[in-house]
Amino acid sequence: MHSSTSAPPRARAFRRAIPAVGALTLAVMLAACSGRGATTTTASANGDFTTVTIVTPATESDHGWNQMGLKGARAAAKASGLTLTEDVNVGYDNTETILTQAAQKKGVGLVIAHASGFAQAADHANQSTGVPVLITDFPKQQIKGKIGIITFNAQEGGYLAGIAAAMSSKSGKLGVAISADDINWYTMSGGFVAGARSVNPSIKVDVAYIGAASYDDSAGGKKVVQQLIASGDDVIFGMGDGATIGYVAAVDEANQAGTAVKYIADIGDVSDLVKNKDEVLTSVLWVFDKTYEQAIKDVKAGTFAQTPYNLNLKNGGIKLEDTATLTSDMKAATKKAASGIEDGSITVPNTTTKDLLTALLNQ
Repeated sequence: MHSSTSAPPRARAFRRAIPAVGALTLAVMLAACSGRGATTTTASANGDFTTVTIVTPATESDHGWNQMGLKGARAAAKASGLTLTEDVNVGYDNTETILTQAAQKKGVGLVIAHASGFAQAADHANQSTGVPVLITDFPKQQIKGKIGIITFNAQEGGYLAGIAAAMSSKSGKLGVAISADDINWYTMSGGFVAGARSVNPSIKVDVAYIGAASYDDSAGGKKVVQQLIASGDDVIFGMGDGATIGYVAAVDEANQAGTAVKYIADIGDVSDLVKNKDEVLTSVLWVFDKTYEQAIKDVKAGTFAQTPYNLNLKNGGIKLEDTATLTSDMKAATKKAASGIEDGSITVPNTTTKDLLTALLNQ
């Protein structure tokens, strides 16, 4: 589980998934901060603002996390009649200053700090400015009216992807490429395994890891997918961000060499990366638009961050991308499964750790 080429100064390990001890420590710190004054004197406290801003650790060229965050913020700002400002590719080295400066811009009423690793810096920025901040992943970091949290039922999308993969596979072998120690990668992978087994209980799923924090390791991503394809896996589910470029390159090369392989992406749209669009079966999309819109409405109404903002199948925050490569049978099967998940008749395993995912694979 490693690549040394993937760790530029941005410390991507904190992009979304914070190690358990760090998350606990941070939760305690934020809880201690929650006792500060419950009201602010900023315009945003009265719902009187004209601008929302988003701060991202990388750029939308990752075809995943940053791509969809920025896309969602643009759509939400437009729908809300607000101006959007963007601070992109900021990394993690000076986030408190960056987030504070973003909140201090004229007219800003909400800062979208698009990484759970921004949590501590977001809290300090809120203390300094009074402007609400929206981060991701860990509900205990929420502070009513101040720090909002987005959570993800990523396993639900993974389940649908697993159904499509199993129905597409000719070899009866599927591959999963994971770029980092990330709670959402584990939950999506577990959902994928369960969905595939719902179609074919004897299907084999191989999982390959690049590294502990190799989100953008394209070379490492290409290598692990080549290994999965060499072992006979003919549908690859890749969890990247920037590593996605390497995943897709490996799939492209395999198909050009005569080995038929399909690719399933995560979070974003990768159609512009592939040489043949038929190679992409689908993507588990994370759609932030409506969640950001709701957060904006809540800030205006004075009800921000009362509960976590969750992306799931039912509210459209998680969905399977509709592609021409999905057959009518696949679309019907995934639609039926989505209804079952939404009404509770299908329970998707929530494998939040590598150990839980490994246990599921071994069942």
